[in-house]
Amino acid sequence: ADRAQGVANLLVTRRLTVKLEKASLDDLVDYLRAATGINIFVHKGRMQKDGVDPDSIQVDLDVKDVTAAELLKLALVGVDVGFRTEGNVLIVTSKKDARGKPVLRIYSVAHLLVPIRDFPGQDMNVYPSNYEPPEAPEPEVVQTYESSEQLAELVRTFTGEGTWEDEGVRITVFRNHLFVRTYPFVHEEIQNLLDELPR
Repeated sequence: ADRAQGVANLLVTRRLTVKLEKASLDDLVDYLRAATGINIFVHKGRMQKDGVDPDSIQVDLDVKDVTAAELLKLALVGVDVGFRTEGNVLIVTSKKDARGKPVLRIYSVAHLLVPIRDFPGQDMNVYPSNYEPPEAPEPEVVQTYESSEQLAELVRTFTGEGTWEDEGVRITVFRNHLFVRTYPFVHEEIQNLLDELPR
């Protein structure tokens, strides 16, 4: 874990300026190895398995003072290639492989489904002794989300773009819980979304 954290830190702290014209993926990787000192493995076999021809990738890039991670992302825009860390190695592979394996996490959403009653405050006006006040209105019930299924659809719409059709990825609803099997980075998106929803 410490070695992986070291690679991650280098990716976000090492700043680079580079100009590449019609460079191959191997050229890009050779440059990054020399500029950062990071061990990099290009998983060409996995790329080919997932329908990517690594030898056809061409990189045109002219950037100044960007992090190594930003450089990689910019260089790989438009191709189905991503990267992940494993120990002290940065692995360049297909996006599907870079996502990792889906993991299960359970989200309790009961707090988003409980109706909240809005009770009007006491009327403090002074009236004559024979005044009869009108009947008090019924408390208004506010409930933004009608069901766990509605929240599940919200999660599918605003998180994990392009991943919900992947094998092993799914959302199951049971009472006031969402059982979500997806990638770690999507779980972060889901948690952020649920934290931001009005309660």
